[in-house]
Amino acid sequence: MKVLALSHDFPSPSFSDTLPMFYLIKHLSSLYDYEITLITFLSEKVESRYIGELGHYCSIETPIRTCRNKPIYRQIFRTIKNAFDIRNLSKKATIGIYPNLLDCYYSYEMHKKIENTLKKEKYDIIYSSRPMANYILDAGIPKVIQPFDAVHEWHRQVCLATRGAKKLVYRMTYILTKVYERQLYTKFDACLVVTQNDKKLLNLLCPEINCIVLPNGVDTEYFRPMNLQEEYPSLVFVSNMSGHPTIDNVLYFYNNIYPTIRKEIPEIKVYLVGRDPAKEIVALKSDQIIVTGYVDDVRPYLAKSSIFIAPMILGTGIKNKVLEAMAMGKPVVTTSVAIQGIDAVQGRDVFTTDNPHEFAEYVVELLNNKRLREKLGRNARRFIENKYSWKKMAEKLDQIFKDIVGIKK
Repeated sequence: MKVLALSHDFPSPSFSDTLPMFYLIKHLSSLYDYEITLITFLSEKVESRYIGELGHYCSIETPIRTCRNKPIYRQIFRTIKNAFDIRNLSKKATIGIYPNLLDCYYSYEMHKKIENTLKKEKYDIIYSSRPMANYILDAGIPKVIQPFDAVHEWHRQVCLATRGAKKLVYRMTYILTKVYERQLYTKFDACLVVTQNDKKLLNLLCPEINCIVLPNGVDTEYFRPMNLQEEYPSLVFVSNMSGHPTIDNVLYFYNNIYPTIRKEIPEIKVYLVGRDPAKEIVALKSDQIIVTGYVDDVRPYLAKSSIFIAPMILGTGIKNKVLEAMAMGKPVVTTSVAIQGIDAVQGRDVFTTDNPHEFAEYVVELLNNKRLREKLGRNARRFIENKYSWKKMAEKLDQIFKDIVGIKK
């Protein structure tokens, strides 16, 4: 099958929003002999080694530089500038979608590159990340969009959690996102989301959206148990440490769960691992709370810690870091937000609770019982191998593509 893949940044395992396309391109090409052409933007933080690696599995058109990961004022300026670009406005008028929240990704150069590629080559299907959708709405071939989750729900949650002027901003983006998602996704043959809850939310928004659940997977060869000495007693939480939801999640743990754990196990250490930690998270640093910032490889932190925690109270979609920790055979304690979309069995594969006191009790119980930690970790690894490898997800996507192309023919 001949596929045109479109991505708002170069597919890479380093970023959760481009990680799925990276692995799915690799597996579709190697397992099913797909002929894939990739057109993508490229930000400064993408490591060059991934460009070379993915080049073995697809044809890569020369990437176009983007302001993603630039200072926020640069992104805002670009968004405003693009919103009033006459070429962008005429495109919106043609496709009938006006509240375009993705003007940051508009590029006339990108528009012409995609247009010329579709004129030169015949493709069976287009596979697009959400920010690239406006470029191909009027393409006359089957197309699939992958927004991962119901984005309007994320804005709703953040709106409820904020105060003052920010609350007004998130309220406005929540309303606009609902309108945008309702208009956009019906123009695609399929809309890929990672959880049943995201499918339910989008179908409540618009029943005509053809939502299909395709969970994220894990590279089970890369994320596997490592023979490293456990740093007992310790906990680890891995995330991008700059976003508003992560700040709320970490502060929730620090204020509502951590004191109970420390009362029972005074020597406990907590590792907060992830790039660009916000000042609210940096302020928590102490001898027992280690804020690492960016690390080249999260696996040693996962391997050495006693337990992986996911105390999330805000968020949508599936949590890649939970999947990765389970793949490494770590005992995992989560909230329901953190485990959504992952069909793990409570008490066998993970411990899950939304009660902060119970969360602390689960952690203390595991820290006091090495055999239980090892059993939960083994079960977690087996569960991921059986259900959440990228090979299995590529098999599902291959069938989705074949069904769509077959129907269209």
